[in-house]
Amino acid sequence: MIQDISPKQLSLSYDLREPDSASRICIFNGSRILGAQEEDGFFSLPRFCELPIEKESCWFLFSISERDYFLYTKKLTVVGGDDTYLSLRRILSASPQSQAFAAVTAWHLARWYQDNRYCGRCGHPTVRHSQERALQCTECGNLIYPRINPAIIVAVTDGDRLLITKYAASHGPTRFFALIAGFCEIGESPEDTVRREVLEEVGLRVKNIRYYKSQPWGIDGNLSLGFVADLDGSDKIRMDQNELSQALWVNREDVPQRGNTLALTSEIMEAFRIGAI
Repeated sequence: MIQDISPKQLSLSYDLREPDSASRICIFNGSRILGAQEEDGFFSLPRFCELPIEKESCWFLFSISERDYFLYTKKLTVVGGDDTYLSLRRILSASPQSQAFAAVTAWHLARWYQDNRYCGRCGHPTVRHSQERALQCTECGNLIYPRINPAIIVAVTDGDRLLITKYAASHGPTRFFALIAGFCEIGESPEDTVRREVLEEVGLRVKNIRYYKSQPWGIDGNLSLGFVADLDGSDKIRMDQNELSQALWVNREDVPQRGNTLALTSEIMEAFRIGAI
């Protein structure tokens, strides 16, 4: 998956350091990030020394194997050079994988900073906390931490059959089959979310729910929690057409291949296809 960048390691130690010449800088224009991508798929974020920017507008994000990454908090118009603004989804499968992972994780933090410039309690401006990754209100002292949305992804199985789905058109264009997914609600455990989402979206009941693996998904600010569950009772699908355009059972050997396993959904589907789960 995209966070699997070993032997490199993500470090979330936090402070208010400034960039050095080799620091990588994350600059966004909407949901597009500034970088260079070669024809062979190689992707790189610009270094501080390559940009006409000031240190005080660069906010430290995290490190990957001692290389620091910063967010540039102003807009930058690109004039010439190899860098251009690229879609985050376009670079998901770029190499090195650590750079793609850095980009989507930076986007998660960039949106949080942008959405919390003012205190939700009293409306006054917020500033970066000096000792932890938080924003603090300059008036009432309210502390705001990065928002992380827990969501489940579940492979519903019936022996050698897997339930696959496609979102409805109202969710935007989609080319690929996926698995049942949804956000955890207030007061709900992830296992309860699995039961509710499966029942709501396809009218099925499940049992023997077991945890598979998790994934931080910075593009949407989610923490995806993967599960596998067995069908409990009737296999008749009653699809919610507001949520889905297709829902069907497929045999193990007919599970569609996704090309890569960067996303948790793809890894779970591939693991089922090859008999690993």
